[in-house]
Amino acid sequence: MHIVWAHDHTFYFNETGKFYSGGKLPYAVWERYLSVFDHVTVACRGQRTSIDADMKGKSLSSGPNVDFLVLPSLSNPVNKLTKKGYVDQCLTDVIRNADAVIARMPSEIGAEAIRVARKLGKPYSIEMVACAWDGLWNYGSAQGKLYAPLSLWKTRKLVKNAPYGIYVTERFLQQRYPLASNGVEGACSNVEIPAPEPAVLEKRLQRIASMGSKEPLRMGLIGSLNGRTKGIDTALRAIARIARGGQQVELRILGDGSAERWRVHATRLGVNHLVEFCGVLPSGSAVFEWLDELDLYIQPSFQEGLPRATIEAMSRGCPVIGSTAGGIPELIDAQWLHKPGDDKQLAAKLSFAAGNREWMKEQAERNFERASHYTKVKLDQKRLAFWVSFRDYAASASPGSTKNKQGGTAYVTKESSKGAEAL
Repeated sequence: MHIVWAHDHTFYFNETGKFYSGGKLPYAVWERYLSVFDHVTVACRGQRTSIDADMKGKSLSSGPNVDFLVLPSLSNPVNKLTKKGYVDQCLTDVIRNADAVIARMPSEIGAEAIRVARKLGKPYSIEMVACAWDGLWNYGSAQGKLYAPLSLWKTRKLVKNAPYGIYVTERFLQQRYPLASNGVEGACSNVEIPAPEPAVLEKRLQRIASMGSKEPLRMGLIGSLNGRTKGIDTALRAIARIARGGQQVELRILGDGSAERWRVHATRLGVNHLVEFCGVLPSGSAVFEWLDELDLYIQPSFQEGLPRATIEAMSRGCPVIGSTAGGIPELIDAQWLHKPGDDKQLAAKLSFAAGNREWMKEQAERNFERASHYTKVKLDQKRLAFWVSFRDYAASASPGSTKNKQGGTAYVTKESSKGAEAL
């Protein structure tokens, strides 16, 4: 069975035909679907790079039985007017020869894939990974705020009519974007971690016990430096408040994008010497080692589904303080949450945590246990059951469906021939 998976994610590709992701969509993600379906065509955005481009921090997404259909972005008003017809035709061509569609939402390409699937009478499922309202309202531009209510309404309508839907949260996204009463619903995080080892918690507890009262509190945050959705501004302002009060703190930030604007902002706040931008690291052991050097992890986001970085930090026994955005309250107790953007509230909670070894010990043990719910084995079982159910539904809905015959070809459209320009 051949499926089309659609989302706005930007992949990097070169003339070898290999596609790379900035860490979130390596080939291992497609293997989840390939355990149930035979072939996946990924409808996405793309950026052409030179063959010798530095792919540090990016992971190979290409592999057997996976194709890529590169489409222009529909995330700005001009492209919506000039490119929508082209995107619609490309999606129509590929979905017509597929058996079903999986649309990761919110996304413009995902939304368009749903419309095409419905027009062609093809079965489809949605994957709800974030909130359309939160992302646009907090993106930082007037255009985003103007579009947020319309995007919320459109996304709710598309999800409401979906026959199948799987959510990365247990409650938050389901309440905001419900399926119809007869829709088949699943809940499974798209985050998966290795089974936490007891030695990790033991090492964490030893670190907490040996903390000196005069040592700075070493905090960390993982998130893209592009935009403001990860709450970096909130974190910097909170650090400035704490520093003015005489507490010793350090903040380390791991993520892609230019750090220059944040360095300027930190300098303006007088805390540039307290902040380190660590660039990007390959997912897995390198990130875990980075987390092991922290005393506390913070997630002051404006938008989240169920944040991978928070779960990874919890799996390393990190105490965590976060915002109330998205599914974060499903991971962290309410008293350790703050309103998105409220640096005063965040600073107060950080001040309480600094040097409080008993609290850190309690949180380390609690978070380590909670993270065990997100191991690969447990999530694979839940995910497999949902996609097998959808496959059976799709097979019954499309008895005359055509198998894909492309055998691993990368479908790079005419739009992707414009050098290294993002589409």
